[in-house]
Amino acid sequence: MDARGISHTTLALHRVGREVPFCQFQRAALDVIQGILPFDSAWWGNAAAEPAEIHRLYLFNCDDSILEAYVPYMAQDFFRTALIDAPGTTINMADLISREGYLRTALYQDVGQRYRVEWSLGTLLVEPVSALQEFLTLWRHDGNKPFTEAERLTKELLMPHLWEAHRAARLREMLDGTQLRYDCWALADERGFLREISACFILFLREHWPGWRGSRLPEAMLECVRLATPLQTKQMKLQIVLNGRFRYLWALALSAVDKLSPRERDVATRYARGDTYAAIALALGLAPATVRNHIANCYQKLAVKNKAELAMRLLDAKPAMGSALRIP
Repeated sequence: MDARGISHTTLALHRVGREVPFCQFQRAALDVIQGILPFDSAWWGNAAAEPAEIHRLYLFNCDDSILEAYVPYMAQDFFRTALIDAPGTTINMADLISREGYLRTALYQDVGQRYRVEWSLGTLLVEPVSALQEFLTLWRHDGNKPFTEAERLTKELLMPHLWEAHRAARLREMLDGTQLRYDCWALADERGFLREISACFILFLREHWPGWRGSRLPEAMLECVRLATPLQTKQMKLQIVLNGRFRYLWALALSAVDKLSPRERDVATRYARGDTYAAIALALGLAPATVRNHIANCYQKLAVKNKAELAMRLLDAKPAMGSALRIP
């Protein structure tokens, strides 16, 4: 192995993670790897173990139809089985089966031959939060050029750095796009599978859904996550920002303003901006005495004594990003 080359490649991968837009990261990273480990095509994606399902797939120099052709053979794929059995270990197909044996398999005859998958070098890692599998398999098209043991070790050493740079690029894009920084946050895809999560957010989930354990958000949150709409509990509010296929979630403790009823907040906002009791009553179809009662309740809940303090408290409250769905 070329230790110096591995070091330079590792640094280049981390540089790509910092400088290249997330949508271009996988192509740029594979270009870097080609400089030290030649290959002709590749696929890079993530999947679930139960049920066995490929969630996302990036194809490098390969036709999109390969996934449709491959799925019927997934359960009988000896190479996939070897990857799952040894997460973190790079597997060289040449170590699993003879060339002649591979050429006789239905997988080769119906998929490998069509897409020129003559030799495979793959690694599968398990994401710590979601337990989803992330895999990268490199392919060579020349049957006379199998991957070597040195190349296998090189890929095994590079893979954790590649994975970490990919995660960092994904998270950086989300945070840069939202310009948000919170302690209690998580990153999920549109189906609610967690990709990154803070320790505080784990505590938040377990507090509100004591039975929650797993790689996917609680069922009660999934529709809000899919639609990227806020959600509110009795103690906290959850905001969700959409960025491509990912959702950035963060939880904040409810402020006194958040605990106002929708009607109280509407009345208080109108009063703070200068509307009279009579004008508010007319606009909302209420009796003036009811408006006075709402204002009195707001003063008590917000611990303010006059209209100026009320206006300041409302101004200081973080604006809600859409209507929150209230849950028990």
